[in-house]
Amino acid sequence: MTSTTCGWCGRVANMSPWSDTAYQGGGDFERETYSQAHRCDHCKQLLIRYGYMDEEGPEQWLPRAGARKEFPDVPIEIASLAMEAHDSLSVNAGRGAVILARAVIEAAAKDKGITSGNLYTKIDQLYTSGLIREHIKEAAHEVRLGGNDVAHGDILSGPFSYEETAEILTLMDEVLLEVYQSPARVERARQQRLNRQQGLVNP
Repeated sequence: MTSTTCGWCGRVANMSPWSDTAYQGGGDFERETYSQAHRCDHCKQLLIRYGYMDEEGPEQWLPRAGARKEFPDVPIEIASLAMEAHDSLSVNAGRGAVILARAVIEAAAKDKGITSGNLYTKIDQLYTSGLIREHIKEAAHEVRLGGNDVAHGDILSGPFSYEETAEILTLMDEVLLEVYQSPARVERARQQRLNRQQGLVNP
């Protein structure tokens, strides 16, 4: 039996083999790898187990555990983009994740009624409108700049590493927290306080 933390449901569960093991490489200058599809016994989603036949380096699972995120209080269309960005990160699709993160920032600005100008201008308008603080504005610009490298075909600098991509997505998450999630939490706390004061719920 093979158990690991599922990258879909987050539970430690048995992973049942779902395919034969595939082997690749093994030439004079290429390490031989293996990969095999498994199904989580808890959520029934498929994952890929892979590694090197010479056993150098740890065995890996895709999607990565902990990579899947949800975005409560964020409009569903924008939340789905952000979730897809994290899903892309989980399979090491760095460029795809970063371009999706850029789209999330622009979609958030448009959702708040900021529709004119390029993304640089939209981010600055989020700040001048009081929707984000200065350091979050700078976070949004870093996401924009990362996405620009992909959107404009500037691939000479090479692919994004997992760590670089994860950092950009963390900044994207900070923007969503600032624009949507933190204000929603404040409003819930305010409403709970008013309800208590009006005697609608127990203190």
